[in-house]
Amino acid sequence: MARRRIRIKTVETHDCPIYRTGSGFLMNLPEVDLDETDALCAIAVSDVLPWAIKVAAGGDVPERPLLCRGCRGGRAQASFQLEALAAPVPGPTTMRLSSLRVIPMFASLPERQLDKLAPMLQTVEYAPGADIITFGQPGEALTVIKSGEVAVLKPDDDGNEKLLGILTAGECFGEMSLLTGDPCSATIRARDEPVRGLSISKQDFDSLLSRNPELSRYFSKLLAFRLNQTSNQFTDQTDGVNGDLTMIGPAELVQAITVTDRSGTLEIERDDGVALVFTFGNGQIWHIEAPGDPLESFYDFMKWTRGRFKFDPVEGDPDVERTVHKDTTSLLLEGMRRMDEADPVAN
Repeated sequence: MARRRIRIKTVETHDCPIYRTGSGFLMNLPEVDLDETDALCAIAVSDVLPWAIKVAAGGDVPERPLLCRGCRGGRAQASFQLEALAAPVPGPTTMRLSSLRVIPMFASLPERQLDKLAPMLQTVEYAPGADIITFGQPGEALTVIKSGEVAVLKPDDDGNEKLLGILTAGECFGEMSLLTGDPCSATIRARDEPVRGLSISKQDFDSLLSRNPELSRYFSKLLAFRLNQTSNQFTDQTDGVNGDLTMIGPAELVQAITVTDRSGTLEIERDDGVALVFTFGNGQIWHIEAPGDPLESFYDFMKWTRGRFKFDPVEGDPDVERTVHKDTTSLLLEGMRRMDEADPVAN
């Protein structure tokens, strides 16, 4: 008989420092499955363990939630509901999760996060020669290739298509449309054989992002790669990289440019019309154009939550005099320190 796993889900909390309603952990006795665990509290584990052992051995699941003994002098408590799970059976969902592992932004996510992605995935198939994404059209989805090959094409000024690259099984396309919503910067066309893949719509992905803000660090790495590719591979590309601060925060945006040692101009405009221009040289901020004090404007920018940005890369040093000599990483740390001081509740 397969060993039963026990999911412990938080039903209600009162001033609990560890759990929130809906979070919990999973026991695969005698272990706790950390990949399927949101948070772990020694008090909660010890209080539900006797019941979990009984249920794992085939006993009935308690009908009423179990109350932990609490902490903080009894002021903090949480109640939990137990659920017996059968051993996982490999199937289409498992295959889909394996496919997601090849996408850099998803490769290190725990199974519980990938589980949320699985229902959103749709199997897609395209005939040889079919245009999957068209240059200049709004981006709608990310697709990971399971079999076949696609060509990445971009029209030049004369309307002739230039081959930028070939994508094969395990690679993905359309990812930047999920981050920015901007028109697609290339046409994706199936080559000489059918292309099969897994696709997730922008709407579903935005929903996932709103419920899992920790994914933003993966997007900053992806943006850093895109910024790097913009300068090094497509030297004739002048569109730069566009985006929205609701998808990538100010700190992640600046860090993406810094870690790739990029040079260029970053223009940001907030929804109320306030605009800033940062000039980068080899990943460092050289100059700031702002309506007020340049450094104070940078620290204020760290708190922005809405707005649009555009980064235009250049080769070599920027053609402006350097007026900011403080290390950009130090600027980021100072900005985050000020945000912490302004929001003591977050500490």
